[in-house]
Formats: sequence, C-alpha cells, structure tokens
Amino acid sequence: MSTIVIKRSQAVWQDRTRAYTAWVDGKAVGRLEHGASLSVPVGAGEHEVQMRIDWCTSPALSVSVPVGGTVELECGPNANALLALLYITLWRHRYIWLKPATTE
Repeated sequence: MSTIVIKRSQAVWQDRTRAYTAWVDGKAVGRLEHGASLSVPVGAGEHEVQMRIDWCTSPALSVSVPVGGTVELECGPNANALLALLYITLWRHRYIWLKPATTE
C-alpha cells in the first residue's frame, strides 16, 4: 500500500482554531488541525488531492504515488489580514496553498 502524507503549517493566526478537510480523489479522508499531519493509504498511481475549509479550497493537486512509496505534501492558509476578504470571496479556490513538501 502506498501513502500520501499531508502536513499543515503552523500559521501565526490564520485558521489556527479550525480544521482543514483533506480530500483525495473526490472523497473526504480526514481533518488536519493546526500543525498536524495526516497519513492517507492509497493505491499506487495518480491521485488528486485538495484541502477544504467551509466554502474555500486549495487548487486541486495531482500527485503520482509510487508502488509502496510515500508522497509528502504541505498545506497552509494564503490569506493575511489585508487580503482576507478577497481570499474568502473572489479567490476562494486559492484560500489554502497545497504543494509537495520541501526536503531539507
């Protein structure tokens, strides 16, 4: 079995007390609290991952998971105090950023 691991950043104030819902291939697979991570078992191959909170989302991200392998992703809020109103209305499908995890 392969795995997708999603880690949520520790934002200073944005969404600190609210959970994001992780969606893989159109199905809700779990919730991420502030600073938490989630491991989702999946079959090998292409998968579409998206994060949601209320009516706001991240852009969908396509990932290729190798047989028996793991793909690590990171997510967090895009909004800041000056742009929050735009992110919850016009840019609501970009409210959360979602990207492959950086290796250090």
